[in-house]
Amino acid sequence: MSSSSTYFANPAARAFLQRRVAAFGLIGAILGGTALAFRVLVGLMFGFLREEIADPGFLIHAAAVLPMVGIWLVARRGDYPVTTIHAIENTGIFLTGIGYIAMGMEIRAEVGADTITAFILALVLFARSVFVPSSARRTVVLGVLIGVPLVAAMYWHYLRVDLSIWRRFGYEAPSQERVAATQAVITVMWWTLTVGLSALASRVIHRLRKEVRDIQSLGQYNLERKLGEGAMGVVYQANHGMLKRPTAIKLLKPEVADPDALERFRREVQLTAKLTHPNTVTIFDYGRTPDGKLYYAMELLSGATLTEVVNASGQQPVERVVRILRDAALALNEAHDIGLIHRDIKPSNIMLARQGGVPDVTKVLDFGLVKNLGQIDNLEKTNTLSIKGTPHYLSPEAIQEPQAIDARTDIYALGAVGYYLLAGHHVFEGKTIMEVCLHHLHTKPTPFAEVGASDVPPALEELIFSCLEKDPEKRPASAQQLADAIDRLNVRRWTRADAEAWWDVFGMEIERAKAPLAQTSATAQTVAVEVQSP
Repeated sequence: MSSSSTYFANPAARAFLQRRVAAFGLIGAILGGTALAFRVLVGLMFGFLREEIADPGFLIHAAAVLPMVGIWLVARRGDYPVTTIHAIENTGIFLTGIGYIAMGMEIRAEVGADTITAFILALVLFARSVFVPSSARRTVVLGVLIGVPLVAAMYWHYLRVDLSIWRRFGYEAPSQERVAATQAVITVMWWTLTVGLSALASRVIHRLRKEVRDIQSLGQYNLERKLGEGAMGVVYQANHGMLKRPTAIKLLKPEVADPDALERFRREVQLTAKLTHPNTVTIFDYGRTPDGKLYYAMELLSGATLTEVVNASGQQPVERVVRILRDAALALNEAHDIGLIHRDIKPSNIMLARQGGVPDVTKVLDFGLVKNLGQIDNLEKTNTLSIKGTPHYLSPEAIQEPQAIDARTDIYALGAVGYYLLAGHHVFEGKTIMEVCLHHLHTKPTPFAEVGASDVPPALEELIFSCLEKDPEKRPASAQQLADAIDRLNVRRWTRADAEAWWDVFGMEIERAKAPLAQTSATAQTVAVEVQSP
């Protein structure tokens, strides 16, 4: 069974096909009726209405419209199987085509009966390509069914052409058989182009509808709207068809669906699904679309990323930053304990969500670049080293020795997130990726007092700067050790009332900013840079 037949076996898809066939019949009837009305109007204007209505061509024209009316009347009612719907469509189009061909036979050959007839039938075929979901093959078959009687009729029609005008101007008239054969060849040429373009339109529209269909329905999930996108995937808001549970669906982008990306995407799902910490996003399900695209379903979070939080209100209160860093560190510690590192910790991958009526629940997102510490990369497999991550949050070792990174690269990035929250900007700025990377390798972070964050306690500044040490050995040994150090800070607790007050002020502003998906600079995006090794 073809993919098209499989699709229309679905009741909703079959009903859609029937509606589109009915719409095509209505549009065809309206176009044919409008042309009839125009003929009546011209007859009224120039005083030959009675002759026009009595003309056989007018009556045949009216008869040619009736099959389209029939398609509309039949297809708009009832609940037909797919084969019946196709039969209604095919019969109506064929009868309409025969009607317009017969009408063309009433047009004098000398004034271009073949061109006028082929043009009218081309409109019918093009309209069908637009309105009726169809494969290119079915369009070609219909085109041939109409084209054979069209060519035959035009050949016979031109056998009766008046050739006296040739002799009137002193030319030797060709035989009527030659004229008829020539016009038949011309009709074949134009009709072949018409069928080819119609088939191409059917193919393009059919594929676009299929892509939209795959996006809008993934297994048991119905997609509602796009939430955002990252380096590898696009995230949509969805609902589970049976449970009606709000869900987020991440779908792998078609342009990155090479074997390595597919494997990395699959690994992201399987590894993230092992994580159960309440500050890590929860994975519900995993699957493929009918054409093989990978996706997974995760909890839908209501809130804002740290990027959106800083964009809305700038530098964050110390007590809030301490709470975020502690929760994120504990989430990362679970991942590190089972041998995983995130590799892309950044503000847009940490979210403050509202769950169970509680605001500011920290959630670590998007383990799309996870690395299994238990695996040793095969350096003989390629002559390149792959630097992956977001430039503003790359650790020095991720730049210099990306194959040798460990959990402390996440600690560096989390320290950079803490700096970003307290200072209101990245640790290091630069116009290019290379400039930012060089700062990570050689530049010391600017003290908070010099960037307008003078209320940062010295102990917190010392802890964050220890995370940002160039030498991994000088950073906290583990995410748990970092969380324990944060717990020992003498900082006021960030309360639920504090969080509610902040959201009351900035919540609407964040929602408005989410309407158009923001464009980010190259240095703020996750990148994968291939560096040639000697």
